[in-house]
Amino acid sequence: MSEIIARESQLLEQGARVFLFEIEVEGIIRRFVPGPVDGGPAYLAGNEYLVLPIKAEGFEWNGKGTMPRPTLNVTAKDLAFLALVESPGDLVGSPVRRLRTYRKYLDDGTDPDPEALFPVDHYVIERKASQNRRRIQFELSAKMDQEGRKIPARQVLRDTCTHRYRWWDGEQYQYQGVTCPYAGAGEWSRDGSPVSAGNDACGKRLSDCRLRFGEYGDLPFRGFPGVARY
Repeated sequence: MSEIIARESQLLEQGARVFLFEIEVEGIIRRFVPGPVDGGPAYLAGNEYLVLPIKAEGFEWNGKGTMPRPTLNVTAKDLAFLALVESPGDLVGSPVRRLRTYRKYLDDGTDPDPEALFPVDHYVIERKASQNRRRIQFELSAKMDQEGRKIPARQVLRDTCTHRYRWWDGEQYQYQGVTCPYAGAGEWSRDGSPVSAGNDACGKRLSDCRLRFGEYGDLPFRGFPGVARY
């Protein structure tokens, strides 16, 4: 996550968010935006994202240790996309990326920045779940959750978050290479005690996540609390 996005996402009043999708088909990346941006396609990093009505659900982690299995509901009235689906294989195995940013960071925005992105979601099309005259539904799976494929080297830890947290350089917090989205003003020590400015250090526990994002907020905890002890 870029430092700009980390700070922006903590503001009480945020700009309009834009969701972009990339689907790789036979080595060619097809780019889409679920709805028109100012009446037309979206542009990011010089790439055009064509308008294709997409309803995406299930990307959020549930905190129970299971991988998300998102679904994409795509209109069946777009002839160009329909031709892709009707190719052999129903797009099964095609890589899918979901990009999230703010409207102002698009190429024609008020503050263009192609690197101002939330962490990119990487999935593949697991199967075509259904198709009728109006829509096509795909089920996605994370790259580390595919049967018959090697799982990337990510250690499954029950009580420890694997996000990279911000650090203090003596003058300000640095966010380069950071994956945790927290950029708020509240600061705590590793044991959860309030500390003065510049001493924030996350203990990487679920309780530390709640301190920063709220008891009932969306928690980006990257541990696996649902994994049983053996």
